[in-house]
Amino acid sequence: MSELRLVPTEIITNTTEAYLPTVSVKSQIIYLSVLTLILLSIIVLPFVKVDVSVKSAGTIRTAAEKNELKAIVSGIVAEVYVKENQSVKQGQVLFSLTSKIADSKLALSKSSLLEKKQFITDLKHLISTPRTQLLQRIKTLSPVYTQQYNQFRLQTLEKQHILSKTRKELERHQLLYTQKVIAQVELEEKQFVYTQALNEYNTLIETQLSLWQGQLNAYQLEIDALEAQRQQLFAEKELYTIKSPIAGTVQQLSGKYVGSFIEEGEMLGIISPDSNLIAECYLPPEDIGLVKEGMKVNLQIDAFNYNDWGLISGKIIDIGNDFTLINNKPVFKVKCKLDKQTLSLKNGYMAYLKKGMTLHARFVVTQRSLFQLLYDTTDDWLNPLIIK
Repeated sequence: MSELRLVPTEIITNTTEAYLPTVSVKSQIIYLSVLTLILLSIIVLPFVKVDVSVKSAGTIRTAAEKNELKAIVSGIVAEVYVKENQSVKQGQVLFSLTSKIADSKLALSKSSLLEKKQFITDLKHLISTPRTQLLQRIKTLSPVYTQQYNQFRLQTLEKQHILSKTRKELERHQLLYTQKVIAQVELEEKQFVYTQALNEYNTLIETQLSLWQGQLNAYQLEIDALEAQRQQLFAEKELYTIKSPIAGTVQQLSGKYVGSFIEEGEMLGIISPDSNLIAECYLPPEDIGLVKEGMKVNLQIDAFNYNDWGLISGKIIDIGNDFTLINNKPVFKVKCKLDKQTLSLKNGYMAYLKKGMTLHARFVVTQRSLFQLLYDTTDDWLNPLIIK
């Protein structure tokens, strides 16, 4: 019969057989509850979904672009009607310029126009005068046609005197011919001389009237050309008055004063338009493919604590087709329409958004389950070198 071996008491207390009887039913319930909770959490991971968003910085700005004020023509500043940060209306005069060249062209054009109109008045008066009254003293407005008329009148009087003399000679010869004192040849010679004098008299008048008619037609064409030229000069003169193209606020005035010279194309300031405010966000290239027009966006204004003031919702209305460098980094401009342009506290105090306020935007691009997010995180751990 073999000798019995007894296990020491210190070892028996550390065995499973000794531990299990000490576990109570209550401790097993807690264990099973925790285990069940963990299993349920794993089971619901594919069914619980959360919003996945991309974020970007941005600013509040107007829907319309800022408008640069540039001088279209060169000139000297005659008047300045605006100051920095002044609100202006569309079409309001901001600067008035002057130019000696433009003024001299207008003065010369006006002088030429008045002169040509005087010529036309004189010519119409001369042409419309009956022939029987052409040799009477006709008053003209311009010295040019006063001289022409006087010269024409002297020539006509001379021709008229010759015509009168030849007519009297013809009448005497006709009388002598009826008395058979002279031959028919002599009578025919006087008839020829009289006819020639009459033709010269009529030709002189017709030639002068035709000359005046031609001059009248030419002056009327010149009047039309001068009128067109003056219209062009007045249009150019309008360019010397610089007006606001839009309603807004004047910014960055160039500091021009009365007497300053302005070059053509020189920038005089900027008009920040008064229009609806929008949010302009700057998305990096890796996120631009995730957004589209009409997508919802939540905006957190940096000037207001969102825990107290809340967020502003909106939607994307425009996505830039090309990138822009900001701080030497390429970004795409995304414009968002705001659902409201004010923020308020719980007590009702209201604050208005202003141009230039900075913000952070969150674009909700999709919804993903907790399982997918956990998988992505695990994949990043296991494949750290894969670029996504």
